[in-house]
Amino acid sequence: MEIKVLNWNIGGAKFLEQKKRPQRDEVRRQLNEALAGLLRKYEPDVVTLQEVVRYKEPADHAVIDLIDDITGYTYYAFPLIDSLLFSSQAKWNKVKEGSDWHRHTYFAQGNAMMFKENAALFPVWDLSKIGEKSPGRQRLDFLSQFEPQSSRVTSDLELLTAQQRAVQDKKYLIEHVHLDSGLYFGDRNTEPRAALVAHLILDPLADTPDSTRCDRCRPLDVFIVNLHLTTIMKERVGIPNMDSEAVRIRGSQLNTVFDGIVSRYNSWADDGYPQRGKKRDEEDWETFERHKPVWILCGDFNFTEESDEYDFIKRRNFIDTTPEKGRRTQHGTGTKTSGAGNRPTLTLDYIFAGPKFIAFDPLFEQAGINRNLVDHDVRASDHYPVFSRLPLLLSSPC
Repeated sequence: MEIKVLNWNIGGAKFLEQKKRPQRDEVRRQLNEALAGLLRKYEPDVVTLQEVVRYKEPADHAVIDLIDDITGYTYYAFPLIDSLLFSSQAKWNKVKEGSDWHRHTYFAQGNAMMFKENAALFPVWDLSKIGEKSPGRQRLDFLSQFEPQSSRVTSDLELLTAQQRAVQDKKYLIEHVHLDSGLYFGDRNTEPRAALVAHLILDPLADTPDSTRCDRCRPLDVFIVNLHLTTIMKERVGIPNMDSEAVRIRGSQLNTVFDGIVSRYNSWADDGYPQRGKKRDEEDWETFERHKPVWILCGDFNFTEESDEYDFIKRRNFIDTTPEKGRRTQHGTGTKTSGAGNRPTLTLDYIFAGPKFIAFDPLFEQAGINRNLVDHDVRASDHYPVFSRLPLLLSSPC
């Protein structure tokens, strides 16, 4: 059994910064064509995206996502900054300066995830048995009761069409964990960062004949975490104290990911899924007989393979699933360029998986990753897409 994951920082801020509509339309076309091509080529089960944007000018009927709908996939956008939520307008003033954007345009920027339409997406703490049909249904039914109450736009939710709202409601199945940085000042140093945590409950024997299946096949919990860690101004330009500050900030964010997300969940599972510290009975829709959880960390981590942050993740028994990123090719080396279409010069984008020995066979590090790659043919962003096939290790017989 395997799961296929694609990660890409699409550099959507570049779209907003184009001063004229024809230029923006061309950037949009290139990004959507590139993404659609990647989905056809690799058929990933999950796509994690960074720097996605959306906008609404006064004449627009509803908010417009930079990424178009793609048949066979559902797209969930999570704005982290927008022009309504934060009082600081420095970023958006820079976008509108000298451009033909309407001065009252709504802007938003953040991260997104895409799943195949049949994905078994569940809330993070859900312990459903295999075959449950309505994950998080109570939550979705509750959210669907709310309709905009005013003609004055007061939230991102009120900008959406009915179809978009249905997707927005379902995105609440994905946990949104803030990696706090304090007040947002409209610049890169203080931009809010978050981890998007998605939970898939898989049937490990889905492809085996019914005659060979056991009566109680254990569910396999797979968690995909989408990250875009901080980078600060004057980092990596030869000013050591700025490099040290960036390492400190990203280290704090990684501590939240590994201590507050991965370890917190795995400890809960290891303790038998207690509720407020007490043993509880199984509900009829759930089972405590489960395989060890699998964690896949994807994103633009904004550190290199020689960094303390990279070593931090490796020391926690997580595998870099695309080790060939640093190999020199005719296109250059790495995943990040100085501008869209240029040769890559360093590696900032990764797909990590773990824990090793528990969720992944350590031999995977030597033998199972030779088909994983950075796609240097896609030049619509200043980052290149990273793709991994991950063979999943069952912790015990079903």
